[in-house]
Amino acid sequence: MAQLDPTRQVLVIYGVTPGVTVEMGGTPLPLPPSPTPTFTPTRTPTTPPTLTPSITPTRGPRPPTQTPIVYSRGALVGKILFKSTRNGGSTFRPSWFIMNQDGTGIQQLDSAAAEAFAISLESDAYGIENVEPGGARRVLGERRCAIGGAGCSLYILDSVLDADLINSDRDISHGIWFTQRGVLAKDPAWSPSGNYIIFVSNHETPEGCRKSANLFKGTPNQNPTIRRLTEYCARGDVGHPSFNGDGSRAVYWAENEGLRQIFVIDVGATDDFDQRFAWETVRQLSDGQSQDWDPVWIK
Repeated sequence: MAQLDPTRQVLVIYGVTPGVTVEMGGTPLPLPPSPTPTFTPTRTPTTPPTLTPSITPTRGPRPPTQTPIVYSRGALVGKILFKSTRNGGSTFRPSWFIMNQDGTGIQQLDSAAAEAFAISLESDAYGIENVEPGGARRVLGERRCAIGGAGCSLYILDSVLDADLINSDRDISHGIWFTQRGVLAKDPAWSPSGNYIIFVSNHETPEGCRKSANLFKGTPNQNPTIRRLTEYCARGDVGHPSFNGDGSRAVYWAENEGLRQIFVIDVGATDDFDQRFAWETVRQLSDGQSQDWDPVWIK
């Protein structure tokens, strides 16, 4: 049954059987709202990352390979060879080093090879330190020299006639060149110029000083003219002078505040024996941090 409800002005239908379609006039009911569309954002295409290739680090240059030492006069000429307590050396088992003539470029050597090389430079019979230019004569010190004894002399021997004595370790019995009773004279070396011999002695000390070793040079003949080169004054010791190639300078060691240090002095390559101011040219080469001694100027 259908009945119009005047209060609401709508048609009320009663008793409609489910599933029966009823048609009627009137104002149609509003349509249900359309569903609101869901916004789906458009995906912005992602630009793939640009891969920067890894840079292979450049390998630094290898350190230069140190040139092996060649133990020969030709390879080391101009260098100064010496003993030292540096790097674990001792006075009984020294380390061996070379340096430039101004004290720079110090380099340690193999001890056994350096000692054999030093012997070849300094041996009485085959060395170069004590031989007269041309080889006719050699100057030698005492084989055994006791400090405080009767004295230690210096000798000049004929390289041929006295070869047997030079090659032995016997005491030298002839050929005296310089001697004074109670005087220590040692370590002679013949100048490459041939004009004089340099040596160490304590026979003359600067005025007012206690007896001390100093460096001297003398003419290589009987009754030599001798001049003192240094001014050491206080019972110090000096030793082992060695000439440079032309004989104008010599290197040696001297005690300095309890340490043996290496010095160089201008001694003159000519017959000029006015050496009153030679000591003013003395320059220290070693650094005062260790014992350095027995230098040999390779020539």
